[in-house]
Amino acid sequence: MSANPEPYPQALSRFLGGFRSWLRAWSSEIWESYEDRPDATAGPSAPSCGSLRVLVVDDNPVNLMAMSALLQSRGLVPVLAADGAEAVALACETRFDLILMDLQMPVLDGWEATAAIRRFENACSQPAVPVISYSSMSLGAGILARHGMNGSLDKPCDDQALEDCLVRWCPAYQPAPNARRARVDSHGWASANRDAVSGGASLLRPGA
Repeated sequence: MSANPEPYPQALSRFLGGFRSWLRAWSSEIWESYEDRPDATAGPSAPSCGSLRVLVVDDNPVNLMAMSALLQSRGLVPVLAADGAEAVALACETRFDLILMDLQMPVLDGWEATAAIRRFENACSQPAVPVISYSSMSLGAGILARHGMNGSLDKPCDDQALEDCLVRWCPAYQPAPNARRARVDSHGWASANRDAVSGGASLLRPGA
């Protein structure tokens, strides 16, 4: 007789724990690779994009990997969070230039996470970091503003939409016109999902 299946809350907790460990390792590796670059400590003439940090918050590993690739291809430093609670903790200890916030997540959703980040900024008299809703939900500017968000980015986004977002909300971002950038279309998202599943990960579909 087979053993009883693990209760869903416990299985979800185990998955999220492993997911967060992977994210911490991934983000640390990205940041260390930037620090090891020869131009990381260069003078004022060096491009500044490599020092810009973007916090990407999503409970779907495929979405995180795809956005991370898009940001890295522009010389930006992505830091990844698996849920809203982790995003709040990171935002309280690290200054980010932009936050891309999923809305529907376990533990703490994007609305609550943004509100918590805004409370922390107000309490510490820190300038507000632009928080952009990164979701498949279509939301008006008024709703976003009432929840402390500055704008929205469709998920999955195309290359130009991300570029426009960075140009608008990251004043220090300096796009290189001829830079080679990663492009993630619908086929690319599907391929990434298949690769992750074949590696043993239990993923949600790309979405809100």
